[in-house]
Amino acid sequence: MLIATGLLAAILFQGTSTPPEPPGLPALPNGHYVERLADGGSACGDASGRSFDLDIRATPDNPSGVDGDAGQLVLALGGEAARYRVSYALSLAEPGPFPELDHGMRIINLVDGLHTPADGSPPYPLRSIIVTNANGDAELVSAVLSYDGAPIILVSSARAQGVHGAAMNGAVLQPFERCVVEDVEAH
Repeated sequence: MLIATGLLAAILFQGTSTPPEPPGLPALPNGHYVERLADGGSACGDASGRSFDLDIRATPDNPSGVDGDAGQLVLALGGEAARYRVSYALSLAEPGPFPELDHGMRIINLVDGLHTPADGSPPYPLRSIIVTNANGDAELVSAVLSYDGAPIILVSSARAQGVHGAAMNGAVLQPFERCVVEDVEAH
């Protein structure tokens, strides 16, 4: 009887646990992404590197896209980081069950957001395109902010072979890797 009561209590306790947070888009998981070094090495321990933080709240009924108040994107591409409330996110494909068979397939992810300045001026819309590689790295291909109807290009799509995005100052952006937060906070 004691064993049956214990099992029943365990089952009831399991049913009251909160579901885990949705993991973001299928091809672009939530987390802290840091730009790789020029040689492809990891820069996760470098808090001064270019980075972005992603927290998209996709729903189980539509895991590949969100429309509305859907989380946040924080871009730190040099200078002060800018926080955007995500208003739209879409993954145009999902990674296959066997990534080693994707043969270098890249997946396009659109993330739109709004930056609301502290001075009370109208929000600035942002449209970003982030391409994920078969190895899980993310390339920030394009990020365009609109201010007063005029585009401000934060990241432009580069046309050179092997170059996928360039910062405002023309610096070529390396792919970004998703880092374990503890690695970044430890330094």
